[in-house]
Amino acid sequence: MFTIGDKVFYGAHGVCVIQDIQELSFSGQQKHYYVLHSYHDASIKLYHPVETEDSKLAPITSKKEAEGILEIFKNPPDVWQEHMVDRSQHYQNILESKDHIQIAQMMNTILRKKNELEQDNKKLTNHDTQILKQVSPIFYEELAISLELSVEEVMKRVEETIQN
Repeated sequence: MFTIGDKVFYGAHGVCVIQDIQELSFSGQQKHYYVLHSYHDASIKLYHPVETEDSKLAPITSKKEAEGILEIFKNPPDVWQEHMVDRSQHYQNILESKDHIQIAQMMNTILRKKNELEQDNKKLTNHDTQILKQVSPIFYEELAISLELSVEEVMKRVEETIQN
């Protein structure tokens, strides 16, 4: 159970702060809900049941875990799947896993492919670019909070690692 003031990871919403715990009625059932605000945009208010079997909330990554995740960007990229449909399904499976290590390796592969293509004056496909746009802000924000850095500093560390 989380408490007021805790920072939690909430799927596609990224890092949220628990502002309150209230008894509310949604769908005709009275339950206790966490009242969450997006860390990135405090105007976004979300509700999540306190007691549920399939909670979408998780503690944010620890500093030690975040440092380990950044190390993933030193790895070589995965083999690039040429067929976009296969690549897209693979990415979707990774995102649904919510596994930070797999997500970091996916981003590592896409970012390295992007750099490779740019050297040949080419670009990533729109789909690959959209994946990065979807995942990067949430991913970098959580690492930044865990490492007590700015999002820009985390992005710079990733970019420098990939360039080397």
